[in-house]
Amino acid sequence: MRAPSESINNARCIGAFSEGVALPIAVDELRVLLKGFNARTGARVSAVVTRSGVPIAWALPDEAQVDNFATMAATLLGALEVIYSSMKEPTPEKAFVETDGDTLAVRTITSRMFLVALSKGKSSDLAAAVEETATRARGFLSKDS
Repeated sequence: MRAPSESINNARCIGAFSEGVALPIAVDELRVLLKGFNARTGARVSAVVTRSGVPIAWALPDEAQVDNFATMAATLLGALEVIYSSMKEPTPEKAFVETDGDTLAVRTITSRMFLVALSKGKSSDLAAAVEETATRARGFLSKDS
């Protein structure tokens, strides 16, 4: 049972099972966690997203389109899963994509959700914060998430 101060996400189909039953998700707590992650790491964007690309909680600039970001991040994770499964390898739990100065990090949280972040710097600087944030986010999700 969640504490009364926690905000539960029961919006239709957000974080839902295929049967359409909403999962209890502490959205406000996840948003606070993501804002703290952004502040610590210099990330411009971070979000908790379902495997199907539905954004659950996010910390993005006002001009950013969370739906597009979440959908493309889920597509990237799905593509990685296809690549690895075609090679008969285990599904990756995390991925880091580096450009000249930025890193995109993707880290599974549960079988149905993942963390995605875009930050300045190298993946080696971001890895520990991603792991910590994914672990803490897991605590705000139901066991069925």
